[in-house]
Amino acid sequence: MNGYESDAPRPSALRELFIDSGKILRYLIGDDEKLDTLIICNPDRLRFVTTDQELYHAIGSIKEYDPFNLKKLSKLFEHVSIRTVARKQLLTEEIVEQLREEALR
Repeated sequence: MNGYESDAPRPSALRELFIDSGKILRYLIGDDEKLDTLIICNPDRLRFVTTDQELYHAIGSIKEYDPFNLKKLSKLFEHVSIRTVARKQLLTEEIVEQLREEALR
């Protein structure tokens, strides 16, 4: 033992919660206090995960007139692990409209 290791049992791994593009978009431009608190404060001690594809779709769906706060994006990067998807799907106007409809309900 090197003095830093412990024989104490390790705490169980954090539960993962996948955040899709609709939730990311709602977090970035919506007014959902519950979602903001969940991501920023993480009261349930979850491990947040998303993909670069989901992030691309969410950011690409933001319109000029949306109340986008860059600080919320930087907080998202602090609290969410981002995994890479090998095959990317192009962002179409149909996807944008579908995401916005879902996120801004």
